[in-house]
Amino acid sequence: MSDPYSSLASEEEATQARIADAMDARCLEPAQIAIRREYLADLELPANAYAVEFGSGTGHVTRDLITVAGASRALGIEPSQVMVDRARKHFGAETRLSFEIGDAKQTGLEDASVDLVLMHTLLCHVPGPQDAVGEAYRVLKPGGILAICDGDYDTATARIADFDPVDQIIRFMINQNVTNLWIMRQITAMLSERGFELGRRRGHGYVAEGDAAYFLTVIDRGAERMAETGVLFAETADALKAEGRRRLAANKFFGFMSYVSQIAHKPAG
Repeated sequence: MSDPYSSLASEEEATQARIADAMDARCLEPAQIAIRREYLADLELPANAYAVEFGSGTGHVTRDLITVAGASRALGIEPSQVMVDRARKHFGAETRLSFEIGDAKQTGLEDASVDLVLMHTLLCHVPGPQDAVGEAYRVLKPGGILAICDGDYDTATARIADFDPVDQIIRFMINQNVTNLWIMRQITAMLSERGFELGRRRGHGYVAEGDAAYFLTVIDRGAERMAETGVLFAETADALKAEGRRRLAANKFFGFMSYVSQIAHKPAG
């Protein structure tokens, strides 16, 4: 199965809606909010800055461009109508935010018209990510900022012992839903080759907390996909989904993944 996020607009509407639910769950987790604040809060934007998120999903991170990064207005560009509709439902009353259907490789924005471009958990799903990086370079003003954050997906785990079957679901889900597990290990060379000046790079550890809402969606979707493909019987998939919840109730649940953020600038000259 190819990464459904890479062609999300062409997926069945029910699939898009389920991915939107998972995005909402992830975006609202305190640990995920903290990661976004860590790399967005110290960006230095000009007055009346215009910011754009490529791959804006359900809109929560686009709102951060105003509330955390300090942009005056922000646009979210997203290929899925389901996602755009969800973002407009969440944030339609916020006049400084807007959401449009669009492609991260061909946004239609004017040259040198944007102060900040954000790609948050986007590039791991994009075949040919250098094209999206090139589009960011084109639309940024001289001196403009590119902020990228994505998972280091090879670190994702729910393992609490050797041969942990719940961890195998996580590994399967990552394999099925990520185009490039190592994009943040490759991104600095990609940015330099395009002409960006590299800024700060940070690592961010994400540990599932509280009700582990996002990690449970990963377990659920992974187990169900295993059943759909015949790897597991449906009853076994249900039992593994229940195992995740029993661990949570017994304070035995563990979920972890590293994220990496990279800031870059288009040369001012």
